[in-house]
Order: sequence, then structure tokens, then C-alpha cells
Amino acid sequence: MKIFSNPLLAILFCFVIFLCMGNNFFSNENKFTNRALAELSFKNSDDKILVWIEFTDKGNNTGSLLSSPGTYLTQRAIERRTKVKPANALVDFTDLPLNFDYISQIKESGIVIKNKSKWFNRVSCYASRNQLERIVNLDFVKKIDLVAAFKKNPDDIELTNGNPVHESDNNGNPNEVFYQLNYGSSLTQMDIMNCPMAHDSGYKGQGILIASLDAGFDNLAHPVFDSIRARGLRTFDFVNGDTNVGDQSGQMGEGSHGTETLSLVGGYRPGSMISPAFRSKFILAKTENTDSETPLEEDNWIAAAEWADSLGADIITSSLGYIAMDQGSIRSYDWTWMNGDSCVITIGADLAVNKGIVVCNSAGNEGYNATHNTLGAPSDGDSVICVGSINSPSKNRSSFSSVGLTVDGRIKPDVCALGSGNYVAAPNGSTGYTSGSGTSFSCPLTAGACAVILSANPNLTPRQVWQVLIQTADSSFAPNRRRGWGLINVWQAVKLAKSKTLNLTALLEGFYNPSGNTMIPDSMNVNLRSNVSPYSVIDSDKKVLNGSGAGVFAFSNVFTISPFYVQLIHRNGLETWSKNTQTFAFNSLNYNFTTDSAKSYGNNMKKAGSKWVIFEGDVDKSGLIDLTDVTMTYNAAFNFQNGYVPTDVNGDGTVDMGDIVIAFNNSDAFVSVIKP
Repeated sequence: MKIFSNPLLAILFCFVIFLCMGNNFFSNENKFTNRALAELSFKNSDDKILVWIEFTDKGNNTGSLLSSPGTYLTQRAIERRTKVKPANALVDFTDLPLNFDYISQIKESGIVIKNKSKWFNRVSCYASRNQLERIVNLDFVKKIDLVAAFKKNPDDIELTNGNPVHESDNNGNPNEVFYQLNYGSSLTQMDIMNCPMAHDSGYKGQGILIASLDAGFDNLAHPVFDSIRARGLRTFDFVNGDTNVGDQSGQMGEGSHGTETLSLVGGYRPGSMISPAFRSKFILAKTENTDSETPLEEDNWIAAAEWADSLGADIITSSLGYIAMDQGSIRSYDWTWMNGDSCVITIGADLAVNKGIVVCNSAGNEGYNATHNTLGAPSDGDSVICVGSINSPSKNRSSFSSVGLTVDGRIKPDVCALGSGNYVAAPNGSTGYTSGSGTSFSCPLTAGACAVILSANPNLTPRQVWQVLIQTADSSFAPNRRRGWGLINVWQAVKLAKSKTLNLTALLEGFYNPSGNTMIPDSMNVNLRSNVSPYSVIDSDKKVLNGSGAGVFAFSNVFTISPFYVQLIHRNGLETWSKNTQTFAFNSLNYNFTTDSAKSYGNNMKKAGSKWVIFEGDVDKSGLIDLTDVTMTYNAAFNFQNGYVPTDVNGDGTVDMGDIVIAFNNSDAFVSVIKP
């Protein structure tokens, strides 16, 4: 019988009882969270509970560690962070290793450490009240809290799979539709999200490293994983503490679920099964203990995420969701925690995204509730791609798929993929295939889609990957709490994600010779500016305009069809904007400033022969060609200045009277920037 249906009441009740127990209180009691105190109130002095012990700092050598990220991160991890962090701040306090002396003192007290988290500056460990009483007074111990845990619902749809079938004869029979690859029975789950077209165009997840966090992988010898093994694997079992993520006698956990989900993200067996990211590399982490009486613990997931980060993973695919283990349990989360900021595992997932990792997580299989969300952490994270499930062929939400909104009102799930009747590799040593359902199966398909998108444009940040997914999903026009922005469309997302090219033509007044219709080549900076004040820079590129004034500029951060202005910046040319806003309706755009003064904002160019050219002489880049520019050019000429300098207004390498005349004439005409 449940006495309390509200977990907060349960915690309060236990805490009051604990305070009334006389001599059983702790010194430094303020270092314990209410949850930890409530749990300890039920325990004998030697009974152990799983807790986080958080430290106050990381010691005195943080400065040197911050300047040496290569000592604790791979080069790949460092390079991935350049997409989301400034070059002088690629690492921060959360990346620094834990203080060795603090860990040693914890161990000396007899406490056995389970996992270490540098992101949270804490360790998880099984400790008794007596042990915690001894260490809580240490100056470096900041806080003691419970590690959240939950149990799989035995009625979860993912625990009921179909009967394995023998592998197809793999004879290369063609698909019912014309694609270059033969997807066999996996065609439905691939075709419904329009992934084969991306494969046919050459985007197969190549160059991307995916970390799969699951319950172990019991059948890595399956033929569908041949190419994954051939490219090399890194593995670690965070449940049992070794590198074998398969099933082992005498150890905790069983890995059939991981076998199935891995086949959905990167499996490759033409004629039988092909999954989105079949050219990616993988690292595998066993984080879930499937033993029926043992709860799954969030510290394993966080430890695995930190490991994946350190190795340079681009994507984490996780089919784990933390929600109530039992109604009123103080060790679990419930729907009221799903606000994106409360659950430790959610904060950890968002930290991973902050470090440049795309995190895809299952929404959960808790079904629909009319009054509140049924999500499991960390899918509530504002930076996490939360994946729901749809049916085929209706594309309707699967009845079991969890729904939003988050407590703070955000739409979840973000997107959906097929999660009903998926075709997966059979576990338990079989070489055949089986079927299964659940958001655990829609999630790896979506993670694989993210790898395909990144193979088309590796420069995308996690938020940009999210953006192209939702903009091309089938409900992007009307997102809702059931399906989010809808069913993903991989090929449309790839097309949106690919780098955009601007074929630009512009001529510089002093560099251009009208009689020969040629220009001295020179560098030009091109900014794409928002069409809304303050007209912020969306993306930029710098290239050389050739003798015809033509150049091809590439932009990798433009993912929408939103309008933008083209802004030209030259070392001594007057800043010039396009007359009207432009859009990338396709992956390339042509814009020619030379054909008409109306091609520039405010008609702010001058005629030279039959072409229109950009004013020159803004030497000090003030936006106004005036006496200051003329004086600077005159002084440079008087001092016989040569070379690639701003005062060389006609580009001949020498500052002389010709440069002074151009600056003087434009100054005399009061030429200045005209822009929105």
C-alpha cells in the first residue's frame, strides 16, 4: 500500500522522522540534501546507499590544467569544441580532472568509489551512515546527495520482441523502389524518413564518431556489425567496470537491447538491413543494469557521457529514460522534475551538448497523459534531441510514445522516427533478425540521421543539427506535445545542412580598368546579415575576387530560407550592402553588383564604363570617405609607402598621386555608407 502518492510529502515526512531520532543526526547536516537524509532515516548505521559526494574545488593547479587540455582530452575532442567555444576557452572548470588527494581521502575512509564525474566535481559511491559521518566534516566535501535510479516497467513494450527470423539469402534482390543500396526488410524504417536518398547522394555518416549508451551489446559478432568492427571499436562496461560490453557469466546485465539499438543506428548487411550511419565509427558503453531487482543508476550514464566526450564523440545515442521507479520514491524522478534544469542526468546531457556533442535520447514509453508530460530524463533537456515514435504507414504517434510539454512549457518530443515494428538484428548469438517497438528504436534511427547530416556538413553545432531536423520534419509548421515537430526527413535535412555557396561578382573602383574590363584581384570579406535590426552577422567568408571581379564564397552556418543582406567589406572600399534581401532557396546563389546601381542598397555605387563599381578610399574604415582618408593616403605617398596596405587605393602596390586622387574625389562628393 502506498502511504504517500506525492514524493515531496514522502521526503518531508521522512525528514521530520529523521530529525526526531535524537542522537542519530549528523554533524554538518546542512551538507546533506533532504533526499539523502530521508533515505538514511530508514537505514541501519552500516547499511549502504548510493550517494554523490560533491567536492568544493579541484585543487590549486587549475590554471595549468586549463592551459593543457591535451592531457585529459583527445585531439578529436578538442577540435570538436571549436564549433561551439572560443579558441581561447575550449575547456572550462567542468573539464578538469578531479583532485587526486580528495579521492584518496575518500578511499582511505573505507568508501569504495563507483564512478567519478569531473563535470559535476563529485564521485558516486556506496556508503553507510557511519562512513558518511566520518567524511562529511572534511573541508573539501561540499554536498552529499542521492544518486537517482529507476526500474524498467516489466510491461514496457521494448521488453516484448518478435521471434527471430533467419537471415535473408542476401542475394542482392532489388528494392521495390529504385535506390542504389538494397535495404532488404529495413527499407520501411529507412524510407519513411527519406534516408536512402541521402545515401544515394553520398552521405552515410562517414567521418562521424557515435557513442551508443545502452544495456550492453550481447551479439557484436552478428554479420550486421561486420563493418563497425572493421573500423575499430572502443568499449567500456560502466556497470561491471571492464571493457567487455557483452554478456559475461557472473556479471550484472544482459545486452540484447543494445544489440538491437546498435543495429538501428549503424548496421550494414545489404539485402537484409542497412541503417543510417553505416559508415560511422562507434564507441559502446554499457550503462544499464538489466537485472530485475537492481535499479538503473544515473551515475553510469554520466560517467559514460564524460568518457565519450573525452574520446571526441560527435553524437550520443541513448535509449535510457529516468522516471519514477515507484510512486513516491525519493530515489527517482517523476514528471514534475521534467523542466530541463532539475535532474542531474539532464544537466549532464546538456553539458555534453555544450561541449559540442549531439545528444539524442528516447522520449520514453509511458504513453499519453492529458494533463502532464510522461517524459523521462534526460529527454527534457533544452539542448537534448528528444525522440518520439510513430507508426507505419499512418505516421501517427505510437500509443506508447511519451508526450510533453515540459514543466516549463517547452515542446517535447522534438522529433519522431519509426518506433513500431522496427526490423532489428536478433540478439543472443543469432545471425537472424527480429522486430521490436519503442522509442528506444526511434532514437537510434534519429541519431544515425544526425550522423548523416554531419557527414554533409561537419561544421554544424548540435543546436544547428536540431534546427535542420525540426525545420524539415513533417509538422514543422505546427509542432505539438504528441509528435513535436514531427517525422524527420533526412534528405531534406541534408540539403538544408549542406554548405551554401554565393557566386558573387563585384568590382572595386580603383582596381578596375574599364577599357580592358579587368580588375586587379584582391580579397573581399562577405558577411550575410540578418534582415532584422540590429542586422547581426549570420555567417561570413573571405575570398579573392578574380580579374573579372568574381568569387565563390562558402557559408556553413546558414540553415534556413530566411532572408539576409549581402554585405561587402574591403580593405579600403566603402562598405556596400545588397539592395534587397536574398535567400538560399537552393544550395547556391548568384549575385552581381556590377550590372546596375540598384544592386546596392541606396544605389550606393558609381559608374565606370559599362559597369557599376564600389567606391574606394575609406582607408580608416569609418564608413565615410573624408579628409582623414585623404590625409592618410597623402602621408603614405609622401613616405613612399609600398606593399599591401589600406592606403593603396588602386591596388598597384605603391601609394602615390593616383591613390590620393581617388580618395579626394570621393571625399569631395561626401560619399558614405548607406545601409539598412
